[in-house]
Parts: sequence; C-alpha cells; structure tokens
Amino acid sequence: MTAAHPRAWVPLVALIALGWGSSFLFIELALESFAPSQVGFGRLAVGGVILWALVGFQRRRPRLSLRDVGAVAIVGVFMSGIPLILIPMAQQHLTSILASLLNATTPLWTAFFVALLIPAERITRPQLVGLLIGVAGIAVLVGAWNVADFSLAGVALMLAATACYGIGSTLSRRVMARVDESHTVLSATQIGLSAVMLAPFALAAGAPERGAFSLSQPALWGILGLGVLGTSYAYVLFWRVVKLAGATVASSTTYLVPVVATVLGVVVLGETLSWNEVAGAGIVLVGVWLASRRPRLATPAAEAVAQD
Repeated sequence: MTAAHPRAWVPLVALIALGWGSSFLFIELALESFAPSQVGFGRLAVGGVILWALVGFQRRRPRLSLRDVGAVAIVGVFMSGIPLILIPMAQQHLTSILASLLNATTPLWTAFFVALLIPAERITRPQLVGLLIGVAGIAVLVGAWNVADFSLAGVALMLAATACYGIGSTLSRRVMARVDESHTVLSATQIGLSAVMLAPFALAAGAPERGAFSLSQPALWGILGLGVLGTSYAYVLFWRVVKLAGATVASSTTYLVPVVATVLGVVVLGETLSWNEVAGAGIVLVGVWLASRRPRLATPAAEAVAQD
C-alpha cells in the first residue's frame, strides 16, 4: 500500500499529540475535586459514550463473540484500566511535566515484554542497548543522585502504569490478532469495559468535592477534556494515521506528546523544567528509538502506542 501524502496525516499526528499531551494537564485539573479512581472512570465514561456514538454514526454492528469480548477485556485491564488509576495517583506526587516524560518510557516496556513473552521475537542487540540507555535516561530524568528531591512513590506509580501499557500492548499482539473487527468498535468496546471495571473503585472513593460537577469548576472540564481529547478522538485518529502512513509514522507521537505536555505544564500550570529532565528525556527517547527498532525481515505489526 502506498503511503498517503504528508498533508493527509501530519495534521492528524499533531492533533493526536495535542490530545494525549494535554491529558496530563487535564489530570491535574481533575484532581482538584476528584479522586484518582474517579478521574480514571470519568474519562473512560465520557470517552466510551463518544466512541459508541461514532460506532452508531458509522452504522456498524459489532460482530464480537464472547471470546472476542474476553480478549478485549484482558487487554483493557492493562491498557485502559489499571494505568488510568495509577497515573492520577502518580500525579498527586509529581508535576505533569515529569509524569509525561516518564510516560514516554512506554515503548521501552513494550520492547521488554515482547522479548519476554513472545519467544519468536528475540531481542536484538540494538534493542538491548536501547533498553539499557532508557534505564540510564530514567535515572537522569528523575535525578536519581538526589533521592530527597523527587517522590519515589510517584515515580514508582508512573513506571508501574507504563509497565502495564507495555504488557497490554504485548498482549494485544497475541490475543487481538484473532479479532476481526474495526478499530473504532474495538476501541469503544475496550474503553466501555474498562469503565465498568473502574466503576466500583470510583464509587468506593466516596463523594467528590462539593461543586465538582459545576461548569464553573476546572475539575469537570478536566474530566471532559480527558474523555473527549485523550480517550476517544485520539485513538480514532491514531488508527487513521496507521492506515494512511503506517505504524512507524503513527508511533512518532511518542516523541511529540512530552513536548506538548511540557509546554502546557510550564505555560498553564506554572511548572518548572529542570536541566536533568531535559537531558534525561533526550536519553530516554534515544533508548526508545533503539528499543523500538525491528529487524528488517520482520513484519511490523500496527500496534497502538499507549499514551495518557
């Protein structure tokens, strides 16, 4: 298939980066009135409604067996279930900038779990070097030489979330390949099932802050922004770019999301960016580039890159 002209997909890549990059800002806003589990559930509920509306607009009748639904649910646990609670929990201790930079380690985890769980795809020497460089980059990113200056709990929660993304991406290659359905239907099903999973945790967190659902409160707009931009349209646009330009081009959003999140963190939230975060992010992205490389003879799978 011939790739489309860049004019057809460059604007879409920019919109994806804006949607996923702004998620960290919206999480900060939502946490002003909602618990982390409620932030995760809220974005899924809003995103699920929009995605299912798109399915209805396209007049597509889902053709998923119970086995297919089970496969989507398993992937959803790691792709849009556990991480969407862990990330808001992490941002209670970290700046949105640092959270977004740590989120960029997702491809490192994906490469690690693919090598661990898919024997046919043995890790190559460049990928191994990339993983090691990525680990070094994380150490520089958080300033590991001065533990007192960063929240170990926040970093651990964020890395646990990205590890879940890595597991989910790897599982999707094994269990989702057998599911013959459109990406819109699969995304809607995954997000909807994940919302059901998180609902009990959101209820157990108790009532949100008084006035949380008022349109004058930034927390509600944070939830709406997460659901509309980061949890629905970004996924649809991502798969559109995969179709137009291929998975490699679509995966380039990995490098753009932290840039968007950093700009918003500085301009809107007044956060500061330290030298080690800049240096560490650069090292991590070099590691991501190496770890994401595939052998030339391998057939690249069009898999989603998990961003917040």
